[in-house]
Amino acid sequence: MRRHQWGILAGVGLLLGLAGAAIGPAGAAEPEIRKLALGFGIDLPFAPHIVAITKGWFKEAGFTEVTTKTFTAGALAGEALVAGEIQLWTPGNLPPISMFHNGIPIVILGTNCVNWGLDKLVVRKDANVNTPQDLYRIKIGLLQGSTASADLHQLARHYGLDEGRLQVVNLPPPEQLAGLVSGNIQALLSWEPWPYRALQGVDARVVHTGLISYFAGNQGERVKISDNRSVWVASQEFARKNPRAVRAIMQVLLRAQKYVADPQNKEEVLRLFSEFQKQDLATNRALWDNYVFNPVFDEAYVADMERTTAFLETSGRIKKRTPILDYTYTDPVGEVDASLVKVRGRWKP
Repeated sequence: MRRHQWGILAGVGLLLGLAGAAIGPAGAAEPEIRKLALGFGIDLPFAPHIVAITKGWFKEAGFTEVTTKTFTAGALAGEALVAGEIQLWTPGNLPPISMFHNGIPIVILGTNCVNWGLDKLVVRKDANVNTPQDLYRIKIGLLQGSTASADLHQLARHYGLDEGRLQVVNLPPPEQLAGLVSGNIQALLSWEPWPYRALQGVDARVVHTGLISYFAGNQGERVKISDNRSVWVASQEFARKNPRAVRAIMQVLLRAQKYVADPQNKEEVLRLFSEFQKQDLATNRALWDNYVFNPVFDEAYVADMERTTAFLETSGRIKKRTPILDYTYTDPVGEVDASLVKVRGRWKP
């Protein structure tokens, strides 16, 4: 064999060797880390994560160990993210927006699911609430500072109510339910499953969801007061140091999200989720339609995030607003499927 042919083969061998060092069993570049810790919750937005874990898709992507950690408060999860104790967090959009504006270096990697219909205002029937103005007469239990506060703010703005006249009682969801049963409060504004449980145990009705009004004057009208969506969040440091891991995580979650969103897979997904979380299958089936697993970066994403930011500014929780696209990192999702990025984020590693 001639010398130049050996040289070509040697070069090809070298390239193959180098490539082999970075290519995993599934043919994709191996992530920089092998152990992955996910910040976790107990509700249905975690269906994609659970499907990916149970079907072994994280392992296919090169993560040999996947663990989950649950936190009692969003602030604790954010601290764990920055400390490197978890690599991915999937909260509602309000906590990470607040954290970023308070100096915690996080970046948004994508939308897990859109939850506009998830939050509900449930009132006791004996409170006789038929119009928005009737809300002045009753006590409304909600967790102040949560998405429920943002919902009530948007509801008041839409119907021209004086927010200062609304009687809000700051309660966590379990205590809201107890208060509604006892009659100490006449309404609760919360996310599922608490409205569902309230309707099972109290003679009550929904007067507004995050998306639909059931007031007498505009019953059934689409009135969007919720900007709630759950998002994928990483620390900026992790995104800078681990580009292959970030891309692999997005590839797995987008695959799982697409699987979860397919109506043909609904019953299988509900079964996997309920078994993994040891929850009642019938209840999860009843709540399933509150979630829309849509990963697209579009104007709706920007609008939800900016309206939530505006609420935080109005309520004094942040001082100087930063546009959401300044800390949105769309490249990893775009590398998996460019059609999912209709609006580009400006954050870069």
